[in-house]
Amino acid sequence: MKMKKIALSVLMAGVLITSCKKDKPEEPNDNEVITTMKLTFVPVGGGTTLTYLFDDPDGPGGAAPTQQEIVLATTKTYNVTVQLLDKTKTPVADVTLEVQSEPTAHRFYYEPTAPSNIAVSGLDNDTNGVPLGITSTWATGAVATGKLKVTLRHYPGTPPNKAIGDLVSSSKSSTDIEVEFNTKIQ
Repeated sequence: MKMKKIALSVLMAGVLITSCKKDKPEEPNDNEVITTMKLTFVPVGGGTTLTYLFDDPDGPGGAAPTQQEIVLATTKTYNVTVQLLDKTKTPVADVTLEVQSEPTAHRFYYEPTAPSNIAVSGLDNDTNGVPLGITSTWATGAVATGKLKVTLRHYPGTPPNKAIGDLVSSSKSSTDIEVEFNTKIQ
């Protein structure tokens, strides 16, 4: 009987200690829900504006997404803007606005494969001078086919710990969206 009372006392003490524990504060910078990535290309020096999409309107796990191949002219420079949407919401949410309002907590990475003949530079910066990448400049070379991966990384924390030298694989951040586009220079 005495053993039962001791065991019950230990159990009750454990419950009390657990219930009095303070909850961890909620992270204010959660990852974004992004169903659509739209890349808009404006040729430097004039020409037709081009738009390419990755679209998964029902979000991950539902119907297969649609994705367009990026087709650009040879030896041309483009000013590129990325727009992100969440089509799981009504009305559709423009996630780009959230990324712009939290620039130190986000960063786009653009990774062309070697045979793509695309060089990405001129990314816009956040308020600390660290690349953000909502806008960028893409320069094409000779005829080629390849791939280019666009990744939006999310840096949580208050303040976020984003730095110029952070790699796309940095353990300080997580992926909001990653899309690998097929590319063609013709």
